[in-house]
Amino acid sequence: MAGCKGCGPGYSSPLDAMKGPREEIVYLPCIYCNTGILKPDYLATVDVDPKSPTYCKVIHRLPMPNLRDELHHSGWNACSSCFGDASRKRNRLILPSLISSRIYVVDVGTNPRAPQMHKVNRAGPRVL
Repeated sequence: MAGCKGCGPGYSSPLDAMKGPREEIVYLPCIYCNTGILKPDYLATVDVDPKSPTYCKVIHRLPMPNLRDELHHSGWNACSSCFGDASRKRNRLILPSLISSRIYVVDVGTNPRAPQMHKVNRAGPRVL
């Protein structure tokens, strides 16, 4: 895929990613676990563009529809190994939950600065 010139999502290597454009927004799972606050976890969208008037500020919060999830490490619907496939897009963020075993799929493609819930999947019972 050396001739693809970045036609798909992701990068062929971490070094190529460092050569790419700077991120303008980031998504952070925010949890209330062990805080005494009984509210749903949320996905924060943070502006990280130094030229923006909202630089380093949370510009959107997407609350999860359930309590006691404990959102965990997020991932994309298309991984970096798809960098040569123009039909793939990173338009969904996958947010698994440690306590509830739910998996949230968030649409970050339609409006990246204000993502919306796409789907909620309930995983099977957890075996510890």
